[in-house]
Amino acid sequence: MINQSTPLGSKRLKDTEFTLYGWNTCMQFFKNRPDDLCRLFFSKQRSSALGSVKKWCAVKKLPYRELDLESLNKVASATHHEGVVMVVRPILPSSIYPFIKAGLGKKGIAVALDCIGNTHNLGAILRTCAFFGVEGMVISNQEGQARLTSSAARTAEGAMEITPIYQCTDLASALRDFMSRNVYVIGTDLNAKQSFYDIEIRFPCVVVFGNEQNGLSSSVKKRCDQVVRIPGTEKIQSLNVAVATGVILSELTRRRGSKT
Repeated sequence: MINQSTPLGSKRLKDTEFTLYGWNTCMQFFKNRPDDLCRLFFSKQRSSALGSVKKWCAVKKLPYRELDLESLNKVASATHHEGVVMVVRPILPSSIYPFIKAGLGKKGIAVALDCIGNTHNLGAILRTCAFFGVEGMVISNQEGQARLTSSAARTAEGAMEITPIYQCTDLASALRDFMSRNVYVIGTDLNAKQSFYDIEIRFPCVVVFGNEQNGLSSSVKKRCDQVVRIPGTEKIQSLNVAVATGVILSELTRRRGSKT
């Protein structure tokens, strides 16, 4: 899971509260971390389905309120809330170093993001990681890396509560540390000569996906055991990075399940 330490104390309100919206996102949160719920808002249509959550709020003396559509839009700062908004205590990504030290499973897979800038892509990748059972997603705190915003959480459809998220200061250094523990590092680049389907995969492995416009940075590329591309018809230059993540993880899941 993401580190559940909460930045409280002297922090500003926006740092101590986080808005979640969307049915799957909110319900996955409540399943995992009900004690971190602060306030609940919902539409008339969702009222009965939220019976257990409203009961929890009543017992814990937490504010909960039925709102009209316009008011829900304002609370969520979005229109795709599906009739439920939760204000929760935020959680921070864990440090990468305990994750590296603990090591991946024998056939474990992790995903690393080299400055993915779009929050929707970040959320979609997180959702894909959860679907394929990725052991951790690594992001850096470098400029250009999208943050775990409310819209990213909405796109992730609850995966933010499932896939562990780790943060590092320098991704290239983190990959070097993975390699020192015999973790195979695969970089993805649309200009790579080697097809992903033609290489031999060693597990455990980390797959690195680059920035939507610039691809992998040179420092990260140097830390990869292999840099590969996903072959296509070449009528379109490349896949969306979130789609590419799904293609790669699907094939890795197939291979690690193969007895050959």
